[in-house]
This record gives sequence, structure tokens and C-alpha cells, in this order.
Amino acid sequence: MIHVVLGMHKSGTTLVSELLHHAGIDMVDTVHSEAGYDEGNKWERESTKQVNHVILGSAGAYSLETVGHTRRFGDAERARMRDVIAACSARHPDWGFKDPRTCLTYDLWAGELPPHRIVAVFRRPEEAWAHYQASTAGRRRLTVFRQCLPRWCDSNAAILSALDRTTQPFIVIDYAKLMTDPAELARLERFVDRPLVDRRDPRMRRSRATRSMGYRLARMWHRLWGGANPEAIAARLDELRT
Repeated sequence: MIHVVLGMHKSGTTLVSELLHHAGIDMVDTVHSEAGYDEGNKWERESTKQVNHVILGSAGAYSLETVGHTRRFGDAERARMRDVIAACSARHPDWGFKDPRTCLTYDLWAGELPPHRIVAVFRRPEEAWAHYQASTAGRRRLTVFRQCLPRWCDSNAAILSALDRTTQPFIVIDYAKLMTDPAELARLERFVDRPLVDRRDPRMRRSRATRSMGYRLARMWHRLWGGANPEAIAARLDELRT
């Protein structure tokens, strides 16, 4: 069975991918088990990520500068997708992939994938914003202020759209609950129908969902320019959890 992990950057996709991989669902082309998140190990399959980069024209771009406009998708890209899917399926009876950009390209992948499962993970907008703010400095903080909430809305609205249309089984996971509530881990375990090795590390949850003054100002800026309501999108994701 193939498992596709959907979620914005800094929303828990790395943890979910690591959990699945240690449960016997192959999630990477090459395992770098000695390296942690801070050393660049994001538990991503490089071959699927490179396809996403080609489609979105996002190679080398900062995560918040990647928008959901297909730059290139034709016979060559479709053939590359099929080659990746065939190669992974030949090597592993159970495999999957995660790359936050897949939120924006999932419909194209879905057109080529055989039956699969979707694991969608989301993080509250204020917590994702705080994580970005804490992990950036200098001029990039202005990019976070202006682009974090638009990209959060784009990615999570794309997830909702995909889940509304899909005929594949899916689960929606709340990252904060996954980190703190055993019941959320148990939900994921039941969905994948196999025991999970608990890889959670409380030290890796470095931001909390507090609506700071900076977040409120960023939200006002976002709405001033006609942006979607992030709280409404989060509420819809919550509905799909139950």
C-alpha cells in the first residue's frame, strides 16, 4: 500500500513520515538515520521531491516563496512520475512519500497513483507562524510576516480540496495533538493498521499556538489583502478529524 503524506512546511510531516518509516512503510530513497531534523533529515523521498520541484519551478526557493502554480507538467513529467511510482512499487510492498509541496501537486500525483492512503497533517496557523518566526532572522522575517499566512491558507485549502474530491481513504492528524495526546497517535496507528514506534520528541515542538501581537498584525495584513480566513480553514480540518 502507498501512503501519501500531505501537510505544509513545519506542520509535522517529518514526524509522520518518520513514524510510518519505522513501522515498515518505506518513506525515503536513502535513510540517513544518524542525522536529525536540524541536520537536514526531513524523512523525504528525494525522487518524488524532485518531481515536485520540476512541476512548481521551486528548486532553490525558500519554502514560503513556493506558490501553487504549475510551471511545467507534460508527457515528460508524467512519465517521470510513473517511473518513480513503478520503481518504488517494485522495491517495496508498502511505501510512501512526503514533501510539503505535494499539497500543491497532489491532484497530478493522484492521476498516476494506484490505490493509496492519504495522511493529512496540519498545524494551527498561529503555531506555524510562530515556528517560522523563531527559526528565521533578518530580512527573511519580513517574508514570514507577509507570506506565512497566505502560504498556510494555500496549502491547507489545497488539502481540503483534495480530501473533498478523493475516493481514497484518508485521515487528518492535528500535529499539536499528535505530540501531546496518545489518542492521536493511536488514531494514526489504527489507520495504517500496524503498530507504530513512538518517535516523538517533545523538544522538537518549539512553538505553541499563542496569538501573539505579531501574529495578529500578520493576520490583519493577510486579511487586508483579501486573504482567506485561516481559522475557518483550521475549523474545517478539525471537522474532518472526527
